Amino acid sequence: MRTRRRASLFVAAALILAAAGCGLPTDENAEAIDPEELPESLRPGFTASTTTTVAAPLNESRPVYLLTNPQDIERTIVVEVERQVRRSATLADVLATLFGEAASAEESDAGYFNTLELFEILSATVSDGVATVDIVHLSPEGEDQPPSADELRFAAAQLVFTASETESVEGVRILLDGEEVSVPTSDADAEPGAILRTSAYEQFQPDFAPATTTTAPADEEGDGEG
Repeated sequence: MRTRRRASLFVAAALILAAAGCGLPTDENAEAIDPEELPESLRPGFTASTTTTVAAPLNESRPVYLLTNPQDIERTIVVEVERQVRRSATLADVLATLFGEAASAEESDAGYFNTLELFEILSATVSDGVATVDIVHLSPEGEDQPPSADELRFAAAQLVFTASETESVEGVRILLDGEEVSVPTSDADAEPGAILRTSAYEQFQPDFAPATTTTAPADEEGDGEG
């Protein structure tokens, strides 16, 4: 009898220890726990918050310039449009969107055209505020050939206005197949290798107003008295 009683006590003790290890109450009567004593995640009404990370866009819009001949202005002017490039795009990347590419259908319907589609860009670098852009003119068969004066002037206007949108660019030097050439501007031909600014193509600006000149009346002839 004594041995059997000892075995029963041993089993009861083992059950109590197992219940305590599992976190179960050992009291015969359950007790309510004050919610204030619970961890926040176990309190009634707790809602887990989530954090959403929005990835930064990979591309951005950058301004470039096409050309147009509006009916109310008797000259060719530049017009700003947008091109999508990656956020880390260099000036060469931005300019490249104009080469070998005609104006889009919507742009063409608006009367815009792109002279730079007749050219190919070889390089574009920026040093000390000056962008040096090397281009080559292509024939319809894709061969190098000299551009006409109008083609080079229109292309230069597009390049100068587009490059000038870059904060670090103060002027543009245009090379033709690696050579310094005389580039036509609004009024005359610039010296080979000259640094061009938008002021050299002011007649391409939509709001350009020609300066008016006043001619002084000729002096009246004397009445013969001397």
